[in-house]
Amino acid sequence: MDYLKNFIYGMILGVANIIPAISGGTMAVILNIYDKILYAISLKNVKRNLSFLIPLGLGCVASIFALSNVMISLMEHYTMILNFCFIGLIIGSVPMIYKRARYEKIKGRNVAIFFLALAFMFLMAMFGNGGLSNKTLAELGGLDLRLATWLLFVSAISTIAMILPGISGSFVMLLLGAYTIALEALANLNILVIIPIGIGIMLGGFIGIKFIKTMLRFHPQALYFAILGLIIGSIYSIYPGFIANIEGFLSLVLMLVFAVISYLFSKNSA
Repeated sequence: MDYLKNFIYGMILGVANIIPAISGGTMAVILNIYDKILYAISLKNVKRNLSFLIPLGLGCVASIFALSNVMISLMEHYTMILNFCFIGLIIGSVPMIYKRARYEKIKGRNVAIFFLALAFMFLMAMFGNGGLSNKTLAELGGLDLRLATWLLFVSAISTIAMILPGISGSFVMLLLGAYTIALEALANLNILVIIPIGIGIMLGGFIGIKFIKTMLRFHPQALYFAILGLIIGSIYSIYPGFIANIEGFLSLVLMLVFAVISYLFSKNSA
């Protein structure tokens, strides 16, 4: 029974992690397994927690593979609607992140970190279009050592972000330009692309746990103000433009709906 329950929990986490702006960490808090995951994913504890981690991981992978084609189709045919949904999810998560950041008296240096993170996102949006900007594998000219290394790095950073309640790993992947190629690889079972992504995920999971625990223990406000700056700045990065027609109206309505959904989910985990 526990195996099935953990498999279902894994599927829910997989759904959360494939949708940018929905935090897998937040979903783990809601499911009351966040602390257990943090404890289990460490070199000294992983062996004794395989009965928990294996079904959880299998469920997560199963739902990610099942949804990858759906997300690709939505991105191709409903770009404006989808991006406004992402913006709504971001807006809804901001209050929870700010609440975590101000649990103690706000320090000036942490406010400065917020503005630096915000400025970084604006600069990346303005000058990052010439890089690996969420293009397909064909548009990038195929897989080479540089691209494989980049995918490994982005996957590791995204996994570290995923561990934190309030920030989405897939959204970090979207911002760093690897979301489309990762979805495409999953949908087409492109093993050569999946391998560096998988290695990055494992590295991010094992190495990131220690970093996250340290930051949350000694510098939580700085961490959450940095996250807040990245999250708010990301709205500018993914804003698709607006057309005043039925699709535009639907985009605005869904943005509000997803903002409320994101707020309610994040409120439960705050």
